[in-house]
Amino acid sequence: MSVWPRYPTLYEINIWVWLSELSEKAGKPVDLGSVSAAEWDAIASLGFDAVWPMGVWERSPAGIAIANKNPGLLEDFRRALPDFRPDDNVGSQYWVRRYEVDKRLGGHKGLARGRKEIANRGLRLILDSSPTMWRRITRGWPSILNTSFRGMLATRRTIPQRSLT
Repeated sequence: MSVWPRYPTLYEINIWVWLSELSEKAGKPVDLGSVSAAEWDAIASLGFDAVWPMGVWERSPAGIAIANKNPGLLEDFRRALPDFRPDDNVGSQYWVRRYEVDKRLGGHKGLARGRKEIANRGLRLILDSSPTMWRRITRGWPSILNTSFRGMLATRRTIPQRSLT
């Protein structure tokens, strides 16, 4: 793998949409562990430094239930998907239940295989966290949020101020 560039470029993939499209194209379920080499090659050919499979974490059933009761969201869902059913709503990638790779996406083994495929093509894997959405759905949110906040403060002290703007 090459040296990380000063200004890296990132290719973001809405992982649920992408894997659904690949599954439809293949005529069978495709998860992170079974994405074809040709698909990884196509991503690598775009010339980015890293890949961000956005939305790999297990999502909150509470968040899905809230969304499925929101008339405005339901209207948006039906506008985008006229035959929308509540089961189509996999939830927001920001309503994380646990930082575990969703089993429907291949789980940790699937992600490990995807990461290896990405690395074999000279790319890096970027994953994210969003602890701010845990309040309503996770009992452990205060300690997680406090830990994240302390980490942000420590980072702020070590990075020159001009880098944060």
